[in-house]
Formats: sequence, C-alpha cells, structure tokens
Amino acid sequence: MKWAEPKQRNVGAPASAITCRLDRLAEEVARQGWEVVPRYDGPHPLVHVFDRDVPQFGERITLVPGSTPGVWWFRSSTGEDLAPHTDPSHAARQITRILIPYVTAIRAARSHRTQRSGTPYSTPPAAPDPAHVTTIAELEKRFTGVVCWWGRYTYEWWAIVPGGTQWTIVNAEEPDSLLQEILKARRRR
Repeated sequence: MKWAEPKQRNVGAPASAITCRLDRLAEEVARQGWEVVPRYDGPHPLVHVFDRDVPQFGERITLVPGSTPGVWWFRSSTGEDLAPHTDPSHAARQITRILIPYVTAIRAARSHRTQRSGTPYSTPPAAPDPAHVTTIAELEKRFTGVVCWWGRYTYEWWAIVPGGTQWTIVNAEEPDSLLQEILKARRRR
C-alpha cells in the first residue's frame, strides 16, 4: 500500500474567507435549532455544533479545499465532506442527520432514568468509580470479545456482544442483569 499525503487544510484561502463561510454555516445550523460556537483562534478555524441539552457531544466542522479549484467543502470531525461552501443549508441538514440519532438516544436514556427513578440527572463524576472498573474487567474476562462499560450519562451497564458480522448491544440496570442479557444475546447468535 502506498502512503498518501493528507490534504492540507485551509491552504490557499485567506482566514477571513474561511471564517465568513463558516459563519454562514453557523447561521444555518443555528436556524435548525443547534447551538454553535465558532472557534477561530486555533490553527484551523472551525465551528462546534451541539445540542444545548447534550453539550458534551457534538460535531466540529471545518472548511477544506475540494478537488475542483475554488470549491471548498464543509467537513465533519469524522472526515465526511458534507457540502460545498456554496451550499451551507445542505451542510446544516447533513450535520442534523449526523447528530440527531445520538442526541435522541442520550435524551431518551435520560428521560427513561428520570421516569424510572423520579430523580433528575446529576453531573457524572470525572473519574470512573473503581467498583465499576472491577466489574467491567470481570465481565470482559468472563466473556471473551465482549466490550462492557458503565454509562456515565444513562446510569446503566452496557455491553457489545460480537456475533459474526453483526454485533448486539445490550444494557441493564445491574451487573447481574447485564450478565443475563449478554448470555441471551450470545444464544441468539
């Protein structure tokens, strides 16, 4: 395999042109209901797009030169080219397409927990609970290939269970219940 040099970002355009185009995108994204924070002080100007209820999750959009001279592209933090710089409304729709499933899942999990327990969400701790780390290690040791974690925002236990080309994601309120869910998912494969 031959090494391919990565495309240089923001080469050939003045910073004012880049930030002007990103500002147009920011207006479109804000019009669709997202929060937008321009970040033009770093080496690569970008806009951070997120939901006000889920500020820790979002997309960082930059502007990169396209293969056609004079055409620039809005690019997501995952490397997806969203739309040419001439169509910020299409790029905003693409950003919505990317963010909606994740934000919806996070909001649903929060709503589920609030309805179940009657207590609102508190801010999760910055460092994982040592008991959680031990439980995760024990579950992963028992089930080779299974990836487990404690949902700091959902307050539930989660696991991805491998099964050929399709994997199953399961969750439970307690580690013992998660163990049962993992066993059920493995039997289905």
